[in-house]
Amino acid sequence: MSKRRSSQPRLVWRTWQCRIALSILAFSFFGIAQSQGQQAVPDEMSAAPHYHLLLQNDQVRVFEVVLHPTEHAFVRHQNNFLVVTLQDSEMVMWNQGESEIVNFRFNAGDTRFFYGGPARGMRNDRTTDYRNVTVEFLNPKVTTFGYQANSGKWDYGSSAVNPPVDPNKKFRKSLELGQATASYIQLLQRDVLAPPDKGTFELLIAVTDLDVTTGSDIHVRKSPGSAWWIGDGRRADLMNSVVDPARFVLVELKPAQN
Repeated sequence: MSKRRSSQPRLVWRTWQCRIALSILAFSFFGIAQSQGQQAVPDEMSAAPHYHLLLQNDQVRVFEVVLHPTEHAFVRHQNNFLVVTLQDSEMVMWNQGESEIVNFRFNAGDTRFFYGGPARGMRNDRTTDYRNVTVEFLNPKVTTFGYQANSGKWDYGSSAVNPPVDPNKKFRKSLELGQATASYIQLLQRDVLAPPDKGTFELLIAVTDLDVTTGSDIHVRKSPGSAWWIGDGRRADLMNSVVDPARFVLVELKPAQN
């Protein structure tokens, strides 16, 4: 009888241990499921808390994106889009369903084209802010897929433009996007950018401070990250009127083809 009595407290203690362990396990599974459930529902760009709409028309939507240290975004992109990074940075980025562990380095002015589709996430693990300007193309014919002259085939072309290495030379490098062209441009003092073909719409994204003139009566100043919708009205040269180099990304939207 004494052995039976002495075993009862141990049995009660083990029962409580099992209950506590099961409670902890259940709580952990609940936390994981809740986290996955939150991540499984990406934000639409216009509703994402770190995306701020700068301008919108029938061709593009332009967003300023800011992530402070430790912040993250998980966003669904229904349309193809272009990202212009505004300062040197390093970000964790992933596509939906991938691990959130891969770091990517960017230089100020890096310009990259992405296809819409699966949601994409990014997280700022650094101690400084991350900023970009994201241009969403509402025309599905803005794409890197097309005839590639270098290969003589229909294929996907380049998707990125890097900024100039030499700060003392005029620079223009373009990314062909079907019904659009995205160009990284550097103008030294009094360098000019000729007007586009008639009917071409222009969107300018400042990477540095800009102080430019166009024609005899238009003087424009823009800060880094500003988006300037020029439209199809520019008929005169655009000139850098100050000593410092002017760096910007110019998106040219071509006239619709019949």
